[in-house]
Amino acid sequence: MFLLPDSNPFGALPYYLLLSGSMALAHSVACYISPPATALRVFSGPQAPPPTSLLAHVYATKNIYTAAIRIYAAYNITNAPLYHLAAFTFAGVLALNASELLVFKTGRIREATWPFVMAGAGLVWMISQRRWYLDK
Repeated sequence: MFLLPDSNPFGALPYYLLLSGSMALAHSVACYISPPATALRVFSGPQAPPPTSLLAHVYATKNIYTAAIRIYAAYNITNAPLYHLAAFTFAGVLALNASELLVFKTGRIREATWPFVMAGAGLVWMISQRRWYLDK
């Protein structure tokens, strides 16, 4: 299909970047149109601040640039700076969720599991396949 990244000979990582970027974009939309309590459910730990529209919109904005980087990298997988930025977005998600869960106590493991799985898989995949995509 013309909207999907060219996978030949690039493998499946561009599709994963497109999927995770699209999910981030969808969550951004949810943060803008849903009630803050629904959009910010990931921050429901014992020390979580009250959900506000401002906090939801800040989180949505973070997800927009995360999505933009990942989607752009999906279509330009051999571009080293974009590849590194996309990997950094996964590291950022891991750091954000780990700090909210373990340091600030604003998150719970139940809500953080999916971000940990997706970001962890993406980061490990990108680190392990760096030479495949960038040394061509």
